[in-house]
Amino acid sequence: MRLARKVLALALLAAAVPAFVLGVQLALAGAPLRALASATAALAFAALLAAAFARGLAGPLVDLVRGALDIARGRFGRQVPLPGRSEIGDLAYTFNYMSRELARQDAENARLIRALERGTLETVRCLAGAIDAKDPYTRGHNGRVAALSVEIGRELGCDGATLQALEYGGLLHDVGKIGVPEALLRKTVPLTGPEISVMRQHPAIGADIVREVELLRDALPAIRSHHERWDGGGYPDGLMGAGIPLVARIVNAADTWDACTSSRPYQPALEPDEVVRILGRLRSTQIDPAVHDALLAVLHRRTNGAVGERGAA
Repeated sequence: MRLARKVLALALLAAAVPAFVLGVQLALAGAPLRALASATAALAFAALLAAAFARGLAGPLVDLVRGALDIARGRFGRQVPLPGRSEIGDLAYTFNYMSRELARQDAENARLIRALERGTLETVRCLAGAIDAKDPYTRGHNGRVAALSVEIGRELGCDGATLQALEYGGLLHDVGKIGVPEALLRKTVPLTGPEISVMRQHPAIGADIVREVELLRDALPAIRSHHERWDGGGYPDGLMGAGIPLVARIVNAADTWDACTSSRPYQPALEPDEVVRILGRLRSTQIDPAVHDALLAVLHRRTNGAVGERGAA
C-alpha cells in the first residue's frame, strides 16, 4: 500500500501543474469561476486515474509479497493471481512456477527421508536379530523392550524424536553383547564375579559400535547407560538421578520388566504381580520414580487393570 500511496501522490502532483497553469490562464482571461471548476475537475480526474493505476500496480505486488512470506514459512506450492501480460504478470508466473517446484522437491525430500528412516529401522532390526541369534534365550527381548519403552515415553509425554530414540535404543540396548563371549551368554548357571565383569562391558561396547552412526546418535545414551541406577550404583559410569539420560532410565525400567517376566536358563519367568512388587522395591533405588509410575500406568492399561496400579496395591 505504500507504493500505491506514492503513485497516487506523484500522479496528483503531475496533474496539479497543468491544472494550475490552466487556472491562471482562465483567471487572466476574466473567468475565475471557470478556472476553479476546470482545475478541480482536472485534479479529480487525475486522482481517479492515479488511484486505478496504483491499485493495478500495487495489488499484484502485495500478492507476491504475501506469497513470498508463505514460502519463507515453508508453505510451498502457494500460487498468486496472474495480473495479465506485463512485467508484473511475468514475475507472478515465475513465482508460481518456483513455488510449484519447491513443493515438488519438498515432497520428494520427505519421501526420501521416510525411505531412509525405514532403511535405518530395518538395519537396526537386523542388528537386534544378530544379538538374538547369539543369545537365543533372549529372542524377542529387544523388540519387547523397544515397544514397552515407547509406551512409557508416550505416557511421560515425550516428543517424537525421543520416542524414536527409545525405539532404536530399546532394539539395540544389548548390541554390545556381540562383543561378549558366547559361552557366557549361553551359560545356564549364575555368572562368577569375573564373568559378571566381562558381561558388564556390553553397554560400553554397544555404544562404541553405534557411536559413528549419525542416525542413532539420540539412541546412544540408552545403549550406554541402560544399566545405570537412580541411586548411582549402576554401570558403566556410575551416573545418578537426573544425570542419567531419560531414554536410558526408560529402557532400564522396560528391560527390568521384560527380564523378570521372561524365562532364562537360570531363572523361570515370574508372575506379573510379583514383578510389580519387585519394581516397587526398585523405585527410587534402581528406577526413576516417575518412570516407574509411568511403567505401572502402561501395564495397567495393557491388561485392563489386571496388572499395574492394582498389582501394586
